[in-house]
Amino acid sequence: MEHFVSPLIKAQMNTVLPEKPQWDDPYAFITNLSPLPANDFYYIEEKIKKNWITERDIELTKFMYIHRWVVLDQIKRLFFPEVDRDLSVRKRINRLLKLGLIRRIQWTSYSGGTDRNRPSIYELGDSGADILKFKFGMFLGHRDPRYAKPATMLFRYKYIITNELYIKLREAFDMVYFEFHPTLKWKEEQVIPTAKYILRNPKGRDLPFYLLCHREDEKWVKTIRFQARFFKEHIKNVEPEATLVVLVSSDDKAILASKIAEQEGAAQFTWYVTDKDLLYDKVHLSKGFFFFNNGKKTYYDLG
Repeated sequence: MEHFVSPLIKAQMNTVLPEKPQWDDPYAFITNLSPLPANDFYYIEEKIKKNWITERDIELTKFMYIHRWVVLDQIKRLFFPEVDRDLSVRKRINRLLKLGLIRRIQWTSYSGGTDRNRPSIYELGDSGADILKFKFGMFLGHRDPRYAKPATMLFRYKYIITNELYIKLREAFDMVYFEFHPTLKWKEEQVIPTAKYILRNPKGRDLPFYLLCHREDEKWVKTIRFQARFFKEHIKNVEPEATLVVLVSSDDKAILASKIAEQEGAAQFTWYVTDKDLLYDKVHLSKGFFFFNNGKKTYYDLG
């Protein structure tokens, strides 16, 4: 649930609110959206023909269409892993912003003070949308930034932290499949999890996982209770090898989610991972998932 703080209260001066997790902050708000340059497509097409817009740039627009919101560090790790100089990547990103392939969101928050790092968020730009529409025949709907539906910061955060998990999964495991928002049905009920991914173990066996990413929205406790009840039946009757993964921002929320999973009979196939486990560089993801044993947090060793 996002809070409506008076805009006359300056975020830079506020020291009243406690610090919130960076990617689960209901007091965050946008300070600037980079403009959409509204380039004609023939102009963009000429840039492609002259290789001023590269295949890597186009792959980035495809990624942004599906993964929606990312930060610069995630772009660097996925698309510029061989570039050592941060300045070179920033110059390329600024070029893509000018051309309109991507768009930048700058933001701050009323919580946590002003000395906190708040990295800019990037999304698909209007020229990027045109490339996908006119070069590849893709239907973008509300993912075209010119016709976008309003989105809360918490909604954007779900994608950012899920994308962090996606990157860490690619680095740590043999991930052979990843899909956002698959629709699952069991009898009269339907659930749309955050994502489904499949990891292949060294023996060639494919292991399916369903991800539930929750932020500080108003109904997350009620929602996860329904989801746990649904997955108890789905895994039992449809995918007995599947594992449910719950991604939350803190240990306190993981404890609460685990109690709900236990009450609904879903504890035996539910794993947990927190933002801290994902964002702390010294924790390898093979040792980042955990469960609760008699209320004690216990990490798996998947290495």
